[in-house]
Amino acid sequence: MESTNRRIVVFVESAAEMGGVQFSTLYLARTLDRSRWRSIVICPKEGDLTEACREAGVESRIVPRPRLRSTSLRVGASLRVPNPFAWLWDSLLILRNVGRLTAVIRDLSTDVVVTKGFPAHFVGGLAARRLGIPCVWHVQDLISERTFGIYRRIFAFAACRVPRRIVADGAAIKMQLPSLVQSRTSVIHNGVDTATFRPGLDGSRVRRELGISKKQIVIGHAGRITPWKGQHYVIEAFARIAAAYPDACLVIVGAPVFDTDAYYRRLRAMAADSGLQDRIKFAGYRHDLRDVLAALDIFTFTSVEKDTSPLALLSAMSSGLPIVAFDIAGVRELMASDDQFLLAPVGDVDRFGEALSAVLTNQDLRARLSRESRQQASSEFSLDKNTARIEQVLCDSLDTISVSCGTGVMAAGPVASELRDCAQ
Repeated sequence: MESTNRRIVVFVESAAEMGGVQFSTLYLARTLDRSRWRSIVICPKEGDLTEACREAGVESRIVPRPRLRSTSLRVGASLRVPNPFAWLWDSLLILRNVGRLTAVIRDLSTDVVVTKGFPAHFVGGLAARRLGIPCVWHVQDLISERTFGIYRRIFAFAACRVPRRIVADGAAIKMQLPSLVQSRTSVIHNGVDTATFRPGLDGSRVRRELGISKKQIVIGHAGRITPWKGQHYVIEAFARIAAAYPDACLVIVGAPVFDTDAYYRRLRAMAADSGLQDRIKFAGYRHDLRDVLAALDIFTFTSVEKDTSPLALLSAMSSGLPIVAFDIAGVRELMASDDQFLLAPVGDVDRFGEALSAVLTNQDLRARLSRESRQQASSEFSLDKNTARIEQVLCDSLDTISVSCGTGVMAAGPVASELRDCAQ
């Protein structure tokens, strides 16, 4: 029998399409101890996330979000300037959305609100503040420096006034926040289900579907199809070494979830132009990532910016795959030692190709990288550890003594100096 004294935690999501942020929401909502917590996920519309919640036995609600206008205008080829009319219009729509969300959160008798994604941080945070409910921002993206840093300044100012606690899934995110906000910010990397993603699974079904034989060595990449994920670097590097490794093939897993498909068409064209269209497989979006990873021999990670504790990479580590990646801070944070992955400078296709060649040629190296990936995922990034760490933040947010400050609620402390620091 479930306890009647459970705390109600409401996750306010920015999207219903499944990306890394949404998977982390699903994992956390279904893993929190159900004798202590009742998890409810609020989405802006029906989608893969609400369907996944139903399958996992997690409650969900729909609060539609208005379509906002672009807050900047393009001037020339690269310059973007603020659009004040869009800011005003969007602000009115956001306030209306806050009212609707406030009513839903109130009706659910919510104890704590967790916001996921930039729109949710503001809308969900304001709704929680109206009700005097503690809010935890779960920040999983770096803050944009576009339009002369206006976004960063607004985000920093709101971070001082809205959330009781902040969870950042990477140190780089925490460092973007004002110094005094960092004291109530916890860096908690994403977690992965190490029992689901594990070595030794049978990937033969996926290989058959993709037309890959048992003897072939499969290099893979999984992630949203978008330029900053860098799939074009993987294709270019593979094209340079493919002749030396006729039994190797490349699998690109993912779809342009939030973007147009222009970049996807570019990737397909690159494969055709290289003459390797029979050895470069585009698997599209898959719901069976566990089995897809089981079909791979090597995992590549080529994000060129901002990725912090990406779930695709953590899942590949947990599956015991050797990793070849670009050397970015978000990747370095996950490594226990400098030689746990093979790293190449960002954008350096030659060095990346050399790293791939080393793993393809040396089976002992491949085996060592595989063991170390699995060990690090199991010891540091299990879903149970991630959930326990975030659960502690939720408990702390409920226990923190707060003081009222004008229009906001802030953690007890030198309010004036914190506001001054955040405004800088």
